[in-house]
Amino acid sequence: MSDHTKFRYLLTGLSLIALGVLTVAGGLLGAPPASAQTCIQDVWKAHGNNQNLTCTAQDVTLSKAANIDIITGGQCVNGVCQCFAGQTVTFMADFEMDLTADTRYDVGFYIATDNDPNGDGAKTGQCTATASLASNTTRPGNFINLDAAPDVCGDITGPLGTAHNPLFVKAQISAQCPAAAGQQLKLPFCTTWRQPGSNQVCLGTGNGTTTNDVFPGSPSKCNCGTLTLDIFSAPTDITVTKAALTPSVPEDTGGSATYSVTVKNDSTIAVTLTSLTDNIYGDITTVHAAGGGFFEVTATACVPDGNTATCEVGAGGSIAAGASCSCTFTGTIPPGNFPGSTTDVVTGCANNISNPTPVCKTGTATVPYSDVSTPPTLTKVASSTACQVDVSYDVVVTNNSKDTPPGSGNGDTLTLNTLTDDKYGDITTVHGNVISTTCGQSPGPGTLPFVIAVGGNYSCSFVGRISSCNTTLKDTVTGAGVDQDGAPLSASDDATVVISTTTP
Repeated sequence: MSDHTKFRYLLTGLSLIALGVLTVAGGLLGAPPASAQTCIQDVWKAHGNNQNLTCTAQDVTLSKAANIDIITGGQCVNGVCQCFAGQTVTFMADFEMDLTADTRYDVGFYIATDNDPNGDGAKTGQCTATASLASNTTRPGNFINLDAAPDVCGDITGPLGTAHNPLFVKAQISAQCPAAAGQQLKLPFCTTWRQPGSNQVCLGTGNGTTTNDVFPGSPSKCNCGTLTLDIFSAPTDITVTKAALTPSVPEDTGGSATYSVTVKNDSTIAVTLTSLTDNIYGDITTVHAAGGGFFEVTATACVPDGNTATCEVGAGGSIAAGASCSCTFTGTIPPGNFPGSTTDVVTGCANNISNPTPVCKTGTATVPYSDVSTPPTLTKVASSTACQVDVSYDVVVTNNSKDTPPGSGNGDTLTLNTLTDDKYGDITTVHGNVISTTCGQSPGPGTLPFVIAVGGNYSCSFVGRISSCNTTLKDTVTGAGVDQDGAPLSASDDATVVISTTTP
């Protein structure tokens, strides 16, 4: 007895044990054994054959796949099946095997799972094997086994279009979805069969031995090619937009800002929103105090509420193909400096339950600071109220703008441009009744325009001449200028001098 004959005898002796395993493994409902990952030439040589397969016969071919049901990596909607570009897609399908010759035995097929880098279909590399079995034949009366027990593999016979030709075999397949959107999934394959006289006992795949029995009856009795399926690649894509609903916040105090966030599903299949985060607010689906490098979130509607139009993170956050969801949240903005602004970026991520790798996109919104002008104060005191012709006046201009908080540099400087008196006119030059002045002088307090620092002041004095000693003179000094943002500012104050002459 040759070694090959002994091998076949041992397989026959194990058939009763193998048959109980075969029903599940043949239908690919359980995890396939390591041997099922080998390709058709590996199995052929594992049965003692030294020649390489030629697969030149075309007796049986894999012509189409129907009733596609995507399990993971995509979905079928209204008969249109799509997978996630570049991801693994796993699906069930009814594979049609056509016979163009006389009766053939022990029919099965191999599908390449490595994208066929060797370019030979499923002849070499990494593959899955499927045997035709009663358990995976999808149409009543379609399966036929012309061999006696313990043979369990299906056979194919009769003209095309009759009860047993074509043969329909259901199988679960995992393959890589094409990387480019819109491309169809292509499966490199090899069909296998045995011709009359070579139809030995076939126990199928996963039969409890180190090999399977789905292999050709001779080097030519296989057919390799590529099967194109009606599964199209579709990218998972979303668009995230953000808008500031608060037009501005004051530069000196900051304030509260409300934002809207919209996520649009640009995919052709539904996606699930997995997260909504912001670069300055952190997780915008929770209310939280400032900390950890993030500003405070005081309110949010970006949480599950049962409304599919509202952006919800998690299982409830499904966005249909082409649809959008929106939500709002409110956060605090600290003080800043006009004409500055605060810009933040929200990141939305989404995936599909069959594709755990999320795609993330961003949206940006900006809230400007509004200018806050702090009016200055000006005080005027008559330093001499004695009855005299010449009166001395002290003038102080104070910049009341402050840094909030201290040291932040948020206060505005004040540029003092003019100092005028309603009775004496320009008090920065000697003229008319202005006898002398230090206002607008250098050396002295300084020439105008003069920049007064935040919280600082400008002090000067002038002497005005009154021509009568029996009079009451009330006059007003006005200081005018602009703050550092160009806003015009002014302040005034008056002083009254009573002059009387007493005759001894």
